[in-house]
Amino acid sequence: FARNPAYGDVNEAVLSYSRYGNKHRIVGSAYKKFSYSHDKMATSIAFFFEAAQGGRYSYTYSGDINSDGSGLNDLIYIPTKDDLSKMNFDETNSTAEEQRNALDLFIDQDAYLSSRRGKYAEKYASLNPWYTDIDMRILQDLNFMVGGKKNTIQLSLDVLNLGNLLNSNWGVRQYPSNTQPIGVSVDGDGNPMYGFDTTLKSTYRDDFSLASRWQMQFGLRYIF
Repeated sequence: FARNPAYGDVNEAVLSYSRYGNKHRIVGSAYKKFSYSHDKMATSIAFFFEAAQGGRYSYTYSGDINSDGSGLNDLIYIPTKDDLSKMNFDETNSTAEEQRNALDLFIDQDAYLSSRRGKYAEKYASLNPWYTDIDMRILQDLNFMVGGKKNTIQLSLDVLNLGNLLNSNWGVRQYPSNTQPIGVSVDGDGNPMYGFDTTLKSTYRDDFSLASRWQMQFGLRYIF
């Protein structure tokens, strides 16, 4: 209930996008094994490629504008330039004019928000940018006979997010800087007071978690 983005009654079933799954996803793989030294040794190399757009999210108010008990689930109204001039802003940290201008610029640079001025944001309608990921595996087999049966010592090297190993700007994912960009409070008469962080200038930020970093692991296996 508390995290179900909605405009109005969260108990009303409304047709919407699914939260999970990518809108577009392209995957590919390639594998080749090279045997040599009369089959005493073999080297295998494999690649896995993924390019995807997705990771859906909703823009909601940071605050309970409809008084349903949750400050997480109210889809924002995207104001027009005329609407902005009529909105009241909390001037605790910056002036109303500074917040109006900053919010106006933030909406303009966001492809989804700028296309919805004068309307409410839709549930899970916004998408994270495209990302690409390439993983690589190399296997080295050392074959020998024991009691007439083939045994193998196999060394492995796995590199996850190979692109990021080659270039620190590759393989980096981006996520929303803030999915609750507009703060709101309501006074006793039901009048909203808004707030916007004037330092928020871009929809997305680079992610620095392991999903955006290259990783390497070594393995040893004995096959008998």
